[in-house]
Amino acid sequence: MGPSDRKGRLGAGLLNSLAEVAKRLLQDRDEDRAPGGVSRRRASSELPAEAVVPVCSFRMVGLAEVEARLADRWPALAEKVHATACSVIQRHLVRGDVFDQHGDDGYLVLFATLGPDEAEFKSRIIAREIVERLLGEGETASLNIATHCAAIPAQALADGDVEFVLGRALQAVETTAAPAPGVAAAHVADAEVALHGYSPVWDTRQMTLLHFRAHAAQPWAEFDDRMREVEAYKTDIALVRAVVIDLQGLAAEGRRLPVTVAIEHSSLAVNSQRASLIQALAAIPGAARKILTLEIGVPTDGFWTYGCKSLLEMCRPLGVGLAARVRLDEPQAMPQASGLKSVATDLDGSPRREAASLRLLTGFGGLARAQGHECAAYGLKSRALVLGAIGAGFRYVSGPAVHPDVSGLATALRFEPIDLYADVQRAAARAS
Repeated sequence: MGPSDRKGRLGAGLLNSLAEVAKRLLQDRDEDRAPGGVSRRRASSELPAEAVVPVCSFRMVGLAEVEARLADRWPALAEKVHATACSVIQRHLVRGDVFDQHGDDGYLVLFATLGPDEAEFKSRIIAREIVERLLGEGETASLNIATHCAAIPAQALADGDVEFVLGRALQAVETTAAPAPGVAAAHVADAEVALHGYSPVWDTRQMTLLHFRAHAAQPWAEFDDRMREVEAYKTDIALVRAVVIDLQGLAAEGRRLPVTVAIEHSSLAVNSQRASLIQALAAIPGAARKILTLEIGVPTDGFWTYGCKSLLEMCRPLGVGLAARVRLDEPQAMPQASGLKSVATDLDGSPRREAASLRLLTGFGGLARAQGHECAAYGLKSRALVLGAIGAGFRYVSGPAVHPDVSGLATALRFEPIDLYADVQRAAARAS
């Protein structure tokens, strides 16, 4: 679907689909169904008091300014902008989902099989991907995507004018989410879509950047009360759901890559939280689940708590592996190898000197080998640390010294030790 001359009118397809989903929800309400058509057994959050239909909007912030600046050159670029946005949105839709252009600078999407929270999260993933694609289109670097999700009462859609009810609901959420004076809308969108990143991991045995380690944009380091643990869980479940969507996209292209997801041990403490994590993982295609690993931070009171053992049992039928993440200066906290794919340590944010880190890496690697672990070292910022980790027996290494973080999964690359000196090679080539 390309650019449209419509200024606000929506096509019959989206409006009819909204009405049909609303009617179905009302009919199924008494048949063990949750919002958005997801069964109660699959829903990961408490049901609202009434059935609602989630509709998400995407608006290109700054489009009018770019159009005014480009004048006669705008029509050619507009075609590319809208084609890019449509391509990204369509790639994330499943059977039953519908989208339509909304005005000259936006789109509306009905996620027919998702609940409101899932729809909002997926919309942020789509917005982030559109932004990344547009950044490569020259003048479109001035653009950004503002995304909002309205949970519209199904009864209101069934009883009234669908377009009127939809318009009123969208106006309400966009007004509520409007940025404060002096804060650009583009900045708000940036904050919403900066959810997670991937560190390419060098497998030193296979000599490839084959694995990717997913981590939250702002990882949690210390937990001093239950409230912080709850916030860390929200970060972890959002990260897992983001990885699920990325892996589903890979599977749709016939590809799969090993991924490790870093989460906190405290996220396993509550039954409902473990269940939500398992529900999210179950949405990953089976072949991809077999090469997915959950990396769990080791708390000071030991790794194999009831919550961790319970998660291990729940993960086995899915084929998802577990790994432990241990502080570099606390190798004695390393759990026994039984049931674990690897033991990792993360140097990111460590204030210690390089010489001290190298000594600790040697001790950590020796203990891991003695216990039969494959081990990994992340957050390595210098060539010396990378080579020291390899010498200490670490199979998996990552960090700025190996490869910068990336925002999405990419094809594996061959990676040799000489590649650590790519910057030196480039400097020598320029000098010659």
